[in-house]
Amino acid sequence: MGDDLACTVSWGTPPGAGSTHRSMRLMSDCPALHPPMLGRRASARLPGRVGGFLLRRGTFLRPLLFLAVGLLLAGCDRQGTESARGRNNGDVVAPPAISASLQSELESWLAQHGRPPADYVLGLFVDHDVVLLGEQHRIRHDAELVQALVPRLREAKVGTLAIEFARRDEQALIDSIVNAPEWQEELAREVFFRGFMPWGFREYVDVLKAAWRANLERPPGTPALKVLGVNNSPDYSHFKTEADWDDSDARKRVWGGQTEADWAEPVLAEVGRGGKVLAYCGIHHAFTGYRQPVVRDGAFQKLGDVRFGNHIRQALGQRAVTVYLHAPWSSPSGYTSEFVHPAAGRLDAFMLARQGGPFAVGFDVIGSPLADLPIEDAIYKHGHEPFTLAGFCDGWIYTKPVSQFEPVTYIDDWINADNVARARATAMNPQWRNYSVEQLTDGCRSYLDDFRRFYGHLR
Repeated sequence: MGDDLACTVSWGTPPGAGSTHRSMRLMSDCPALHPPMLGRRASARLPGRVGGFLLRRGTFLRPLLFLAVGLLLAGCDRQGTESARGRNNGDVVAPPAISASLQSELESWLAQHGRPPADYVLGLFVDHDVVLLGEQHRIRHDAELVQALVPRLREAKVGTLAIEFARRDEQALIDSIVNAPEWQEELAREVFFRGFMPWGFREYVDVLKAAWRANLERPPGTPALKVLGVNNSPDYSHFKTEADWDDSDARKRVWGGQTEADWAEPVLAEVGRGGKVLAYCGIHHAFTGYRQPVVRDGAFQKLGDVRFGNHIRQALGQRAVTVYLHAPWSSPSGYTSEFVHPAAGRLDAFMLARQGGPFAVGFDVIGSPLADLPIEDAIYKHGHEPFTLAGFCDGWIYTKPVSQFEPVTYIDDWINADNVARARATAMNPQWRNYSVEQLTDGCRSYLDDFRRFYGHLR
């Protein structure tokens, strides 16, 4: 698998990477696994991942600047020739206007075929065994949607929730938590701490709490909901220095040959027993029919690794589907480029122009008015020209305008005197292994700055 081996693990740079951005180096042939959350608070430059990239000798990352677009674009025809850069409203970039005909067509089609997001997801299980919800991470309403889905999963005869944010090695601990007579907050936090130390976010922990509550309140005689941790167990202690990130042997020792085929195994085992699975993970893991491109300096290099959802699709065919949770994505120039409205901004433009205002909706991509319109302003177009939503995912969930997005909530005492030694020992970045509780906390919390910096310019 060569350098792509490093891309098989989900966790990106610890939030808070490199406040000064000094000499941050980017391995641009490795696809981003997460939005590039480059923190501003950590006091030292962090080697390692930047939004899922490995750092590589000779390539430098400068602070990203989002330039407002100065053109007010008129509506265009249904073929989608409008620029997704949008129009400038001060410092906020609005999606480009769509034609009146497309506005009308979307209004009519969504009224007939769209469903409330939770209802839409549950309805997919009539014809599918595995539904993968793909997010861009750290967006509050995405995790809250999963929380709301959990107690309703039995309506669709779904017995398993698979999550990226916990390791397979912790399955016994997860089982004990979701089947306990009382909620065990500290043990639940421990699952995520072991999964990836900086992932101390309330809304993700509360997904596990929702599963516990659903089991506690389930009708007598009904089976308990199972929560699967699917992630691998990298050993970051093999990264002794920054130079180790450039050492393929060190990377192999960290991941020990694990790939996302290993993620798929427990999910496929549940399906093999006649079960259905809702999987919640980052979009790059959730791809089923689509293959993520490797892009360097805005140029397509090759298709990247086979991901979690790809493995499941290979085993189950169309019984496995991807649903994208609406969020901005990177422009064609690279995974650390400016974020733009997804789907050429067409859905955002439609919602903002509606007489009744935006509304939350889930819908099948295939057969929709958006399915086959070409999209130029997306990192995902590389290797897939002409790029369309029909080739990207099976379903879509829109919740609210990007300007209303809120980040997840950091748990203030996530790093504390009792776990700081383990936090240092398990840090991906060797420099974090000398940090105090305050420094580690500051680094973990810096995702808030990044959230606003990457999404805050979009309406």
